[in-house]
Amino acid sequence: MSTQLRNRLRASRSFFLTPGSRPERFPSARAMGGDGIIVDLESTVAPADKGRAREAALAFLREPPIADFVRIVRINSPRLVEGLRDLLALHESGANPDAIIIPKCESADEIRLVASVLDGSQSAVGIVPMVELARAVFVAHHMAEAHERVCGLFLGGGDLAADLGAEGSWDNLLFARSRIVAAAATTGIASIDVPYFKPDGDGLEREATASRKLGMTGKGALHAEQLPVINTIFTPSRDAVAHAQAVAAARAASGTNTPVLNGHVVEAAMLREADRVLAIAEKLESSSAAANRQAAG
Repeated sequence: MSTQLRNRLRASRSFFLTPGSRPERFPSARAMGGDGIIVDLESTVAPADKGRAREAALAFLREPPIADFVRIVRINSPRLVEGLRDLLALHESGANPDAIIIPKCESADEIRLVASVLDGSQSAVGIVPMVELARAVFVAHHMAEAHERVCGLFLGGGDLAADLGAEGSWDNLLFARSRIVAAAATTGIASIDVPYFKPDGDGLEREATASRKLGMTGKGALHAEQLPVINTIFTPSRDAVAHAQAVAAARAASGTNTPVLNGHVVEAAMLREADRVLAIAEKLESSSAAANRQAAG
């Protein structure tokens, strides 16, 4: 899996999760400024609508890619017939999402099985295991390291809370979030937080802020109106961008991956974080320039 895809996913702040059976909603993610879309074929799609949702998702994913916008599809579990149908259809369709999400992923072996199906026809497609079972919390680092295609980990808070017998509050899932952040950091991949389920904006702000401070790189959204809020919270501050620029300049001046800044060696993790911050800043600058050209034009 290319480093470029991992970096793109780490620089993606917001992901609009929408049922594959609702193709009229697909444009909303980009229109509201989302960094990505997750077209769902699993829990938000009724059994009778699975086939129709699959066809709509594949048609959307056959369209030309969009710059600075990540397209992901959440298949059904590959342990189920519908999941096998999803993988077969993806294999035969010519569709090329940036990544697929494996729901209720249980092990590294499951990831390697999906990767073997993708090999050949979907050589550039990444894999994002979903951590939504108690067992997955304890093997998250194995899932992060399972295959080079793994480009992120995604917390499935609702199902995980049910599996644990816990209430789904942010605090009650802190341990799981911390495990995901740590596991993702071991291989430099994205850590994506569960969507906020309630309608209140204040709750979304509090939850997204807490997740960002913990180390999550992005967050899902169930409503397009949530995307600007999430983007704002996960956008690096001016001070963070300035520091990242200083780190990049020190690396360029030293010609090595161990530059010195203000008398201190900049470690690999700091370089990786600086790259993520600069990627977000460059994406925002590019979007702003495009908007100005359109307004002038």
